[in-house]
Amino acid sequence: MLRPQITNAARVAGRRANSTQANPQVQKAVQQASQLYNQGAQTVKRVAGPVGDRVGSLLGAYRAPLTYNWNVFTSLVRQVYKAEKLAPPTHLSQWATAYANIWARASSPAWWRSALESGEWAKVAIAAVEAYGIFKIGEIIGRRHLVGYKIKEPAAAAH
Repeated sequence: MLRPQITNAARVAGRRANSTQANPQVQKAVQQASQLYNQGAQTVKRVAGPVGDRVGSLLGAYRAPLTYNWNVFTSLVRQVYKAEKLAPPTHLSQWATAYANIWARASSPAWWRSALESGEWAKVAIAAVEAYGIFKIGEIIGRRHLVGYKIKEPAAAAH
């Protein structure tokens, strides 16, 4: 259901980019992005080599839909990144300020009381989810595994 809408949107955007009325700077940026994408794809293909081909052949009929969905996902992420003007902090002081604000808010009992008394449960829930998420990311990093700890079963006791 979603695939035809995305395909049509891509065709319309392509027509706009290829029209003679399009901004030459936009066309140049599109060409540069296309060249960079092609260079990156060639590099990945060269690095992956026969392993990448083998994995691709193992996917069989699932390869085309997975590739399409991955391309749609990456395109959507790029569009959101550009539209929201997202960028990671460039200076250490920005990181320190952000974490200091989070810590000050989380460690302030007055903030928690005011949020609960005013009925702003959403703020409290979001703060709890943020804390839980940060904890889980720390757990994943500490385990060096996404799912869980690897447990060795003890040898069976001789009777």
